[in-house]
Amino acid sequence: MRLIVFGAFAAYGASHWAMLVAGPSPTTIAATVGAATAGAAALVLLDRSRLPRRAVQALAALVVLIALCAGLVVTGIAPRLLLPTGWGELADQLDHALLGIQGVDWPYDGPDEWIRLTILLGAPLLLTTAAALAFWPASPEARTPLRGAALVLLIAVYALAVTTNSPGSPLLFGALLLSLIAAWLWLPRRGVREWAAGGLVVAATALLALPAAAALDGDGPWLDYRSWSPFGDDAGIAFSWDHGYGPLDWPRQGTTLLNVRSDRPHYWKAETLNSFDGVHWYRATGDEQSDLSAELPFDPDQGGFGSEAWGYGRLNPDWNDEIQFTVRSLSTELLVGAGLTYDVSGAAAVPSADGTTQLLDRLERGDSYTIRSYQPNPNALVMAGVPKGYPSWVKRYTELSLPAAGAEVRTVVVPPRGNRSSAADRADAETALTDSVYSRVYELAVALTADSASTYDAVAAIETHLRDGYRYSEDVPQHAYPLESFLFQDRQGYCQQFSGAMALMLRMVGIPARVAAGFSPGTLNRQTGEYRVRDLDAHSWVEVYFSGIGWVTFDPTPRATDASSAGAPAAPGANAAAGDVQQSSIAPEPVPDANAAGDGSGDDDGATGTPSARSSAGDGLPTAALVLVAGLAALALVSTLVFAVRVRRRNALDREQLAAAEIGELRSALDQLGWDVSPATTLLVLERQLEATAGPRAAAYARALRDCRFDPQRSEPPGPADRRALRRALGATAGPLGPLRALIALPPG
Repeated sequence: MRLIVFGAFAAYGASHWAMLVAGPSPTTIAATVGAATAGAAALVLLDRSRLPRRAVQALAALVVLIALCAGLVVTGIAPRLLLPTGWGELADQLDHALLGIQGVDWPYDGPDEWIRLTILLGAPLLLTTAAALAFWPASPEARTPLRGAALVLLIAVYALAVTTNSPGSPLLFGALLLSLIAAWLWLPRRGVREWAAGGLVVAATALLALPAAAALDGDGPWLDYRSWSPFGDDAGIAFSWDHGYGPLDWPRQGTTLLNVRSDRPHYWKAETLNSFDGVHWYRATGDEQSDLSAELPFDPDQGGFGSEAWGYGRLNPDWNDEIQFTVRSLSTELLVGAGLTYDVSGAAAVPSADGTTQLLDRLERGDSYTIRSYQPNPNALVMAGVPKGYPSWVKRYTELSLPAAGAEVRTVVVPPRGNRSSAADRADAETALTDSVYSRVYELAVALTADSASTYDAVAAIETHLRDGYRYSEDVPQHAYPLESFLFQDRQGYCQQFSGAMALMLRMVGIPARVAAGFSPGTLNRQTGEYRVRDLDAHSWVEVYFSGIGWVTFDPTPRATDASSAGAPAAPGANAAAGDVQQSSIAPEPVPDANAAGDGSGDDDGATGTPSARSSAGDGLPTAALVLVAGLAALALVSTLVFAVRVRRRNALDREQLAAAEIGELRSALDQLGWDVSPATTLLVLERQLEATAGPRAAAYARALRDCRFDPQRSEPPGPADRRALRRALGATAGPLGPLRALIALPPG
């Protein structure tokens, strides 16, 4: 019976653990559970053998080792790597994979097989250890704590899995977990008559707990240990979005800042950096920005936006999104949105033309707000086919302040690419760029885009050059002109260097560009449809303007390590948030499950063959349900057979045999409650011991058993009322937890 319950518990935990990867194999799950259960069965046989104790212990250790190796092999480890000659390679691969696991989305669906394998290896390791603890051939007094430790591990397999990647329906799965815990504690020690009563007790407990659990399941944690402060209320984590290009000093503790419910991934924008002062990108405010109001006039009385004056032409409804944000541990004066945020509900905020939204009142932890935003997501073909030329207002985004060789800062407006401009304007711009300290940057930008047939081709050329020719690093030295040094000296940096350099080169060749700062999409929970955005996701990227389309996201930052790469980069120039999430400014980030950009579709649910978050959620759950149902069905079948056999045997008992069975049950209960009852103790002596220790009602139960066994005038053993009286009497003498211990030792039925 213990083996059956162990197998069911192991199958339940392993099926949830397997959901940490996309498309888990039911065969692998079943084989992993089978290896652990077979090892447990071998330990049971050893415990019942007549071998010397030392030999039993040695063989038990060998059985556990074999079961563990079998579990690792069926999970996917090559057998040669388990030999001493393969340990070095195995350690290297695991070390490589563990680095990559730190930033993956759950469930993991990337191409690195060792990351996938390392995630799955947790199941055989935990299950084999639990089997060893539960069935180790130990002394009787050591078995109870060992089995308790095994139960903790079995619960941990489930709890770790659902905490990392929630399958949804937590109350239902929690009720099933409750049933398995009850079966582990009671089923192997209870008779068939008590199974039905025990099942009713568990079912009633679950039904009573469900409403309370649902009511207590709030939006925020009961104890937010990640952001708890011993010195009072934590004000949250704040960011400064202006570029500094120095050593990173942003928080990097993995603290959850936002939860975002969105149909598709975006870069979550906090601020647009629209100006370059010769060293840094920053956001112009006050008079410097007053002319931006002409860029995107907003008239809610006219049904929102859509005027040609916006520069968007005919708006694509598929690029219009409604997104809900929930604040966790973020302290900010700017409302986090996506693309162009044009409407906010649930927070007092003022949207602006460049997508930066100023908060009027501070948001507290647990506050939620909903935005409506417009984020173009065109494919490469559409961007390459836009007409040449720009509206007049885009000159604001080809303007640069550049220091000349003599340190004098000069403002230059580069004529927009494709627009008609005078020869004098072009000559003045070229002279200012050539005479500045950024002359080599200008020459590089011109060389990269000289042969580009379209604006998109020019943008893609610069993005590809940065992504493929430079290395991600957070250890960057300080320089007087950081972007120039990044391109020609250090050739390494983090997101600020990559995005700043790309926007700078684009403006130099007349392509309207700006820098955006905020967060990469974060980690998608496929079941709930929410993105978990952490401090590790802080990021900076580039927005490029295309006539008739709007501002399109580009991300030139490469990944930090190959281990974290969840796929090849998307086609350069695609909307990175919708296709390929690049390296965040802090740590490697995985690719969210969405359409690859440049696939010919502007809609995440287009016919690209890539499953949406909703369909992916169903990929893992049927596997878990299948394994769980199979395990429960097997348990139910075996239980039914055992029940039938036990009922037939019980019905065949006469009065004296039934009394003898209840005497054995009483001795077992007393043993569980810590009584030292010798097998030679007679019922009369036991009755006197109960009288002296537990009182007359307990003694009456033993006397009734004695009468039933030896007095022909009494035809029935003690009834339910006598059993309850015995339980209460024994519980009163067993310490603070006595009633609970007595209930476990003598359950109803």
